[in-house]
Amino acid sequence: PVAEEPRIHRGGAGHGRLCYHFFKHFEKYYEHSALPLPPFCYVLSDFTEANLDFWKEHPRLQPYLSLGWLDITHFDVESSSELTLAYSGRTITADSLAQPLIVIANYFFDTIPQELFHIEDGAIAHGLLSLSSEADPAASTPGELIDSLQLTYDYAEATAPLYAQEPFLDELVEGYRQRLVSSHLLFPHVGLRCLARLRQLSQQGLLLLSADKGEHHLSNLDNQPAPRLTTHGSFSLNVNYHAFSAYCTQQGGLPLFPGHQQASLDLGCLLFLAEADSYKETLNAYLRFVNDYGPDDYFSLKKLIEQYFDTLSVRDILATLRLSGYDARIFQQMLPRLHELLPEISGNERWGLFQASHRIWDTYYPLGEENDLAFALGQLLFSLEFYQEAIAYFELSLKIYGEDAGSLYNIALCHVILDQVTEATSVMETLRLLHPDDEALDALYEQLRVSVSEADAVQAAV
Repeated sequence: PVAEEPRIHRGGAGHGRLCYHFFKHFEKYYEHSALPLPPFCYVLSDFTEANLDFWKEHPRLQPYLSLGWLDITHFDVESSSELTLAYSGRTITADSLAQPLIVIANYFFDTIPQELFHIEDGAIAHGLLSLSSEADPAASTPGELIDSLQLTYDYAEATAPLYAQEPFLDELVEGYRQRLVSSHLLFPHVGLRCLARLRQLSQQGLLLLSADKGEHHLSNLDNQPAPRLTTHGSFSLNVNYHAFSAYCTQQGGLPLFPGHQQASLDLGCLLFLAEADSYKETLNAYLRFVNDYGPDDYFSLKKLIEQYFDTLSVRDILATLRLSGYDARIFQQMLPRLHELLPEISGNERWGLFQASHRIWDTYYPLGEENDLAFALGQLLFSLEFYQEAIAYFELSLKIYGEDAGSLYNIALCHVILDQVTEATSVMETLRLLHPDDEALDALYEQLRVSVSEADAVQAAV
């Protein structure tokens, strides 16, 4: 049967944070659009079953799973040619989609297999890699072992055809042999094969959005040395986005990449669609949100602002939060400076921070981080004298991180300030049960007892 819903496929989605951020930004446009938009389903995929299990249980994703906007599938970049959806039970096979498939592949192509060639004056050779390490594998973690790897390259003559039964890959490599003078070339054969298989799922074609450290200018692929690994607990390699662009053109599509040289992050949009240049809104959106000012520019500005966190005003902090989309990590980076400024805060700034605090939490996707965002927001709201709202965040902290004397004490103190004597007393009793022998809490107990007694006295006088 022909499926009615377009599919947004995320390959190798990891923890799923991008998916949640997508929904937080997209749902308001989808529900309030003046244009009639079709049903859709965002499909999270990964090869690792533990990641699939994590998504199934994550509380932030449950509303979207319930709505049918989200589904989950196992996907092997080297072999999968269909998608079996865990929740709907449907299997997407060749030509089963009537809408174009949208594929999001951020930080994906840099971690899957690539071919290495060496080109010299029209001759092409396979790059053969040997790995060695002086570290003891038995005594090292995988991350430590990766960091200690030494790379040795050898070369073997490559003869055509390089890829049996895949002339489109041979054609791309031949183009590099003719146009590059002297260079090592990473060639994303596995990534290109993956796209070729995914394109078969829809009758209408595919749109790829991909961001990574990489290069789409052919001139910058010449005179390249043998690649080195970028290590970060695991390892990755730069992405040859020029190969993806050339493949898209070869297949009659339209590749979109920034007209300028990127600093850190390349972001491409490949339209494997009939009459691709007729999708004017997509082309305009790419020009506006990537070419004119995009994620790579934002990342550069973020690194600049980070150098001046200790000089920002409240106005600067609020502007940075809005520019970041209320990013929780940036908020926590600026929090020490914010607490320095609180004694001099104006009424308008106080309300601005109150509004921002809820937006920060709304876009937050908990991953069990050490930094307790809920507690930090509770402290901020307490300092801003929004005591009832502070209680809600301290309670969220307890729910996520478990019973904690600091959160319980702050909740009790908020109840005291709000003259909620019964609630304060109840929390005090919980503290006493949890920490009966903790001498460090004695002062806290005494302070709360005094506050409760004063509140009782006021009530009696009234």
